[in-house]
Amino acid sequence: MLFRDLTAAFRRIQAMNSRDDSIAELALTYRKIRNSNSNALPRAVYLTTSQLAPSHIGVELRFRDKSFAPVISEAFQTQNKSIDQNEILELYKSTGDYGTVIEELWTKLDLNSLENPTSAMSIDVVFEYTALNSISILRFNRELEALSKQVGKGSTARKKDIAIKLLQQCQTPEEAKFLVRLLVHQNLRIGVGLKTAVSALAIAFLPNDEIDNIKPTKYLSSVTTAYSQRPSFEDLVDVLQTCTKQHSSINDIADCILRKATPKPGTPIQTMLGYPSSSLNDIIKRMSKQQVSNAACEYKYDGARLQIHIEDITKWRAIGVGLSIFSRNMEKIPSDHKYYRMLSNSLDFLPHVNSVILEGEMVAIDAVSQKLLPFQVLQVKEEESMCFFAFDCLYLNNQSLIQEPFHLRREKLHSSLNVVPGDIKLVESVDINMESENALELLEAVLQAAIDADCEGLMVKSIGERYSAGARTHTWLKIKGDYLNTSPETSSGIFLPDTLDLVPIAAYRGKGRRANVFGSFLMACFNPSTNTFETVGNVGSGFTDDQLEAISAEINDQILSTKPLEYVASELPSVQPDVWLSPTNVWEIRAAQLTLSSKYVAGHKILSKGLGVRFPRFVRIRDDKNPTGATTADQLVEMYRTATEDS
Repeated sequence: MLFRDLTAAFRRIQAMNSRDDSIAELALTYRKIRNSNSNALPRAVYLTTSQLAPSHIGVELRFRDKSFAPVISEAFQTQNKSIDQNEILELYKSTGDYGTVIEELWTKLDLNSLENPTSAMSIDVVFEYTALNSISILRFNRELEALSKQVGKGSTARKKDIAIKLLQQCQTPEEAKFLVRLLVHQNLRIGVGLKTAVSALAIAFLPNDEIDNIKPTKYLSSVTTAYSQRPSFEDLVDVLQTCTKQHSSINDIADCILRKATPKPGTPIQTMLGYPSSSLNDIIKRMSKQQVSNAACEYKYDGARLQIHIEDITKWRAIGVGLSIFSRNMEKIPSDHKYYRMLSNSLDFLPHVNSVILEGEMVAIDAVSQKLLPFQVLQVKEEESMCFFAFDCLYLNNQSLIQEPFHLRREKLHSSLNVVPGDIKLVESVDINMESENALELLEAVLQAAIDADCEGLMVKSIGERYSAGARTHTWLKIKGDYLNTSPETSSGIFLPDTLDLVPIAAYRGKGRRANVFGSFLMACFNPSTNTFETVGNVGSGFTDDQLEAISAEINDQILSTKPLEYVASELPSVQPDVWLSPTNVWEIRAAQLTLSSKYVAGHKILSKGLGVRFPRFVRIRDDKNPTGATTADQLVEMYRTATEDS
């Protein structure tokens, strides 16, 4: 299939309002690609999700807004058509989208293509020019891959030349539009997120007679789980091809997928997350509802969550290769990063261990007193002032432990990892029988001990729970100490038991003594189903004057001319911001309540209205998170519904 055929599908999907319709269109497109050239299928799925590669590969070719106008200008000159760069920039200022700009120019100049090549671009060619990675490129890749990795003097010009060549091969306006959106905005802006793409890929491999009857079944769940455990579309397509060839029954295919798509060192596993609780009584109630008798109460550390992979410990010890470390966003930590250097020097395992994947928290500590320090300090502390606290083992000696109960994974962790005083420790944890008469008293004592140890609170985990990659479950609950003395009030909303991680997408100019800076910010949650950001509130408190000054200076480079297509916000005049911002940062926000709102739109497609936060307050910048890892619309809706049901 040609790239223009894929972009034609993007155009049709952009006009759709139904997620089911989008999934059906994508599934049909993926099926055609699968039948014509299955090697191109993973690349097509990456493109659909506005990616060039798995997130842990870290491929990004985004141009600065102003630097792309010359690319378009020079590309159009190939047909003796001339257009001034200033005109291109003016069009961009009015639309906020270079994809729309090139579409308008295409019509204005009456182009059939930019260069009239003898053959249209294949999906492979697109990825060759964008240099996905050395493994997945099929042809003509070596020189282009080398160019894409150039840094320093002349690298901008070389990338510009690649972009011009790509544009010159476009034969349709939508082909150029979506290519430009990928290169400049790294967002196709068609309302398709990762979940939609994974569902469509699953359906594309179904037998023809099953497609019309497909529902959220064991099969779809198995594909989602497979991707969560090994988030690589190359691997997922390979597993789907193998299992659908070997089996005809949908249930047998699902079982095959789960057997084959197990974790492997070097590819990050999507992290399992816990739900926030508003009180210790709430924890006992929720555990009872989930029929959990015994739970591990782990100290919740204020640090950076990391996942450590070692494929071959013998080789790693001998020549120092094979260690991979990933952030909670599945971003690969480079070998020159202080986390990597510290762990590379300090990690130690028992002799029987030959391969491992484990999780833990990197925490800043005082080098002399060993006192735990806040997360912000971690950003500036040196290696000798950090300690890694391990809490889970997901893979050991070439065997996945994902499906094993937590108590067994914990045993494997304790019997495999050597504690290194001051550098490598196991989390502090106490097991409690949630059905005992003194469960509440025991929980209070452990929580107080955690707070006294300078921890945030507790993570309470069912000891019989398997690791649900990429999921947030009610058998993992978290509670922070700063909420214990606050009483929930639900008459006009709900009490929020935890902070939110939100994205500033717009800003309002300050008044009075804040007249020279931005004084408040429009915050949004992320919707992974549609790849959009939905507004949830306006935060203007919690900042120091110095913080506002620093933030205002930083976001001057993030100001956009118009609201991006992927922002979903109210049109009410009273909430219109002074400037729109690119989705770059994640801030931790504390709020008193979630309420139904006419001003904000978070979760509006699920509820009768959108959700908004009351009394939001800035806590800190979350440098360890990216915008797509922010609190989701679904999470806010569940928080609202759960608390409303309990009230």
